[in-house]
Amino acid sequence: MEGLSEFAAAFILVALLELGDKTQLLLISLATKHPPLPLIAGAAIGETAVTAIGVGIGVAIIAVVPVLALKLVSGALFIAVGVWNLIAKDEKAEAKEDKARNPFLTAIGLSFLAELGDKTMLAVIALSGSLAAPVSVFAGGSLGLIVIAVLSVALGRVLKRYVTARWLRYLSAALFIAAGVIAIVEALWSG
Repeated sequence: MEGLSEFAAAFILVALLELGDKTQLLLISLATKHPPLPLIAGAAIGETAVTAIGVGIGVAIIAVVPVLALKLVSGALFIAVGVWNLIAKDEKAEAKEDKARNPFLTAIGLSFLAELGDKTMLAVIALSGSLAAPVSVFAGGSLGLIVIAVLSVALGRVLKRYVTARWLRYLSAALFIAAGVIAIVEALWSG
């Protein structure tokens, strides 16, 4: 059922899980070299496109998979991604700088590729399927990604100077593990 609570769930989960993600680190890095508006516009287009794909996948999955099974698998996937973030070693590759001439096109392409199959896409797939509210999940998830993109670009120089990529990755991992545990507990509690 579409509604404000589904929108809020998608917005909050996606925005929090985007913290420390490779897309955020990429935008922080790009913001140190390019003007903000083309980066924000490009990131918004790329991330919204991936969110639409994720919602479509979630709607298709729910047609054939029971909701309880989807919630349990989604929770397990969230936990797995959180653990994977803890053991990932290649911080420099995630924050790799790009010296392309057109920051708008760079932001579209890199944001799209970075989000395709990413943990936030998994969250959108899981939410759109388990909440049965694809429009609310699309709107909330897209806005969550865009808000983090704007903050990343606006605070790029400050964050890059004072917060290491490693600590952002730890925060993201903890949030994903917590989201997974909550998803499984809620699935078992309600199902």
